[in-house]
Parts: sequence; structure tokens; C-alpha cells
Amino acid sequence: MILAINTAFLNANLGIIADKNVRFEETIDAKSKHSENVLKTIDSLCKRAGVDINNIENLALVVGPGSFTGIRIGVALAKGFGCANERLKVFPLSSLDLMAYIYLQKHKEKIVCVLNALSNLLFVCEYDENGRKLGAERMINKSDLSSLNGKIVCLKGDIVLDNAEYIEIDTSSFLAFSEFAVKNLEPVSSDKVEPCYLRPSQAEENSKKSD
Repeated sequence: MILAINTAFLNANLGIIADKNVRFEETIDAKSKHSENVLKTIDSLCKRAGVDINNIENLALVVGPGSFTGIRIGVALAKGFGCANERLKVFPLSSLDLMAYIYLQKHKEKIVCVLNALSNLLFVCEYDENGRKLGAERMINKSDLSSLNGKIVCLKGDIVLDNAEYIEIDTSSFLAFSEFAVKNLEPVSSDKVEPCYLRPSQAEENSKKSD
């Protein structure tokens, strides 16, 4: 059984995979406060699935890059669940890998997945047509995007770039990626889960300016 949590974007994707054909899913839209609704929604999903949260052994968790607040919520939940359940195995997932997985289900080409990091900065990662990373996830200036090779893939509503393809991440697709990750990736213990911010928070940047 897999609990899947993605709070890295404006919309949160949450679900439980009981087996190959039984899934319970919910989407929390951007107008709702993730901090107030994610745990409530997970509790509701567990009740629908008829499971105790402490009996779930696999957690697929998007750790970033993306929303600072959303990522913190997801990582905090993973650590909290792990404290109550020593058997919990966590599969940290990249938001950019998730984008690549979804796009490449229907297309086979070299791509560059892009997320808006604000202030004319972008989170990027390059992939071949089979979804293999062609470099590390990183943050670049928007002006440097033209130096990268591949079809630009962005989230709908996140940023507008020339000649880009736009995708939406629905919860069903996220659950498919989570199931793929649990089958193919190595888990970590909950105390080893770390967020992938790629850039300092505004508070950290302000602190550096004042030093």
C-alpha cells in the first residue's frame, strides 16, 4: 500500500494506492490552505480506504523544487508519520521528474522541464526521450534557458515561455508516477528525508544581505 503526497505546487495531489486497481485520490485546489487541509484530507482518504495511517509502509513524497511552504508541509508530514511508524519507507520524488514522467507518457523527445523560481529565475532539469536525467536539477537565470537543448515543458499557469509545451498534473497521473517510483527507486527512512529547495528562502536571502 502506498500513500502519495505532492504539495510542491499550487494544487496538492493526495492519494492511497491499495493495489493495482484500487485507488483513493483527492486534489486540494490552489484556493485552499494546504497547511489546514492536507492532514484532514489524508485522514479522510485513510477512512475511505479502511486503513490506519500507521499501517501504511510506503510513502511517495514530492520533495521539490517548488513551493517553499508546500514542500515544508510534505517533509514535516513524512517525518511525523515516520516517528509513529518505524516501518515507513519514504520515496523522495522530484517535481521535475514528475513533470518529465507525465509528458513522456505521450511524447518521445528530449525535454527540459521548467518551473518558475520567481525573480527571473527558473528551476530546470534536462531529460532524454526515455526520461533519463541529462544533468542535475538546478536553478538558472531565465536568460540562460536558450542555451539548453530540448523541448521546454512547463506547468500550465506557472510561467509563460516562448515555444513551450504546457502540462497539467492531475492526481491520477501523480499516483501512476508514485507507483512507478516505489517499484524502481530506493527508499529512505523518514529521518533522512530532506527538502529540495534549490534556492534559499526569502528569509535566508534577507539574512545574507544584512550580514
